[in-house]
Amino acid sequence: MGHWGVRSYEVDEANDALDLAFERVHGRRYDELMSDRNPTPVEQIHRQLADARTLAAALDALRDDHGDDLDSWDDVARLALCGVVVLHAELGVPVPDDLRDRAASWLEAEELDWDPQPKRDARRRREIELLRRPCPDSP
Repeated sequence: MGHWGVRSYEVDEANDALDLAFERVHGRRYDELMSDRNPTPVEQIHRQLADARTLAAALDALRDDHGDDLDSWDDVARLALCGVVVLHAELGVPVPDDLRDRAASWLEAEELDWDPQPKRDARRRREIELLRRPCPDSP
């Protein structure tokens, strides 16, 4: 597993699923926004394009890679799912309650071996809090 930050979606597996999802859903528009010639930060691109379709496509990408039985997924796949769910929840995309609960539970059980660990632990607590909050628009 590669990671470059403290957010759950800053791991390679989550990033790969998100990239594939945004490309599948938004196609050429996403490619143009992600071009090296476009100075728009990726966070802003995600904010513009994230929706229920990108959430579903990212989850499909993870299932394609790891199978349909989420309970059999390894820790890396679980963290990738958490990252996908957290990113969409942070951007205000309605996430089904069962998916929010699963991601929060997996984050609570996460073994913290990130560097810097204190920053990851603080970020993880905020992500769990976000996912445990009621989402009035969740499907």
